[in-house]
Amino acid sequence: MNFDKPWATLHWRAEGALDFAALLFIPGMKPFQALEGERESKVRLHVRRMFITDEAGLLPPWLRFVQGVVDTEDLPLNVSREMLQATPVLARIRRAVTGRVLSELASRAKDAEDYAKFWENFGAVLKEGIYEDAERRSEIAPLLRFRSSSVEGWTSLPDYVSRMKDGQDAIYYLVADDPEALTKSPQLEGFRARGIEVLLLSDHVDAFWPEQLGRFDERPLRSVTQGTVDLSRFKPEGEAASSANVGGLVAALKTALTSDVSDVRATDRLVGSAVVLAASGTGPDLQLQRLMRRAGRSIGAGLPVLEINPGHPLIQALAKRAEAGEDLAEAAGTLLDLARVQDGDSPRDPVAFARRVASALAGTLGAETTSGS
Repeated sequence: MNFDKPWATLHWRAEGALDFAALLFIPGMKPFQALEGERESKVRLHVRRMFITDEAGLLPPWLRFVQGVVDTEDLPLNVSREMLQATPVLARIRRAVTGRVLSELASRAKDAEDYAKFWENFGAVLKEGIYEDAERRSEIAPLLRFRSSSVEGWTSLPDYVSRMKDGQDAIYYLVADDPEALTKSPQLEGFRARGIEVLLLSDHVDAFWPEQLGRFDERPLRSVTQGTVDLSRFKPEGEAASSANVGGLVAALKTALTSDVSDVRATDRLVGSAVVLAASGTGPDLQLQRLMRRAGRSIGAGLPVLEINPGHPLIQALAKRAEAGEDLAEAAGTLLDLARVQDGDSPRDPVAFARRVASALAGTLGAETTSGS
């Protein structure tokens, strides 16, 4: 019933243990109705060319973009909805049809340019299969495509693995709401400086499925915002900034932010930024925590970790103030809010944050005016 040319047409007949014919279409463009609203497959079931229902669930929800007809002679014409759910014949047809669609996708994925058209339309829906279907995860994973911090266009998990650096033992990824913000995130600085690729994920489902997949090609998937990422074995490209002794500053920040962060620590994964947030190693990553907060559910999230860059001029200046015994409570709050803003979050108190920034700017401009005169 669509007016566009299908991206793929699947037409076959199965004979033997099962006897059915299928004519399926993968559309060439997104439907006008959002796929997020309706999660059930609407492939039509016919018995001996007589329409029975389009609610038989012939394909799983994560393939709901596929349209078409399945006709079989292995079911009675008067089959009821209750019988459909219980009959093993329909379960076998479902498995066969799902397998055929995945085989078609795997075949078409060999043409990267052609497959990109499909992925941009329906990739976010296909990724739901990783989260929902444990039996099919190994088949779906090679079909996934991602933006990357290192290459243009779309890339796959097998392609990522082929480019991993010697000694790299994990597949790194970063999740955020805004695709543009991802490419500029301070979370990537240390990885870029060392030539380590990071996959950039921006669909809503991306906060959930990587943990379900867990590993690909025997390599764990790891969010760059979760836990401590040890980059010390990889030498940065270019000259690293000199680092200050920040032990006193770390202690002062911990005291000032005791109710807002679970820990404060120095990190080597920042280059141009002063601070960044990380999740504890045992809880969900930062993006999942944000989604949980929006849904009013923060159980198990815990407080974030504030990481500071010992080579940044701001951190070095604050380290000297900490050594002098100055009160850093206000500066600590500003650092934390800066880290939150960088990650696409809001300051804890936007009005107070704006006031502190305005005060700092006034002090800087006043100092410049004085020195100029």
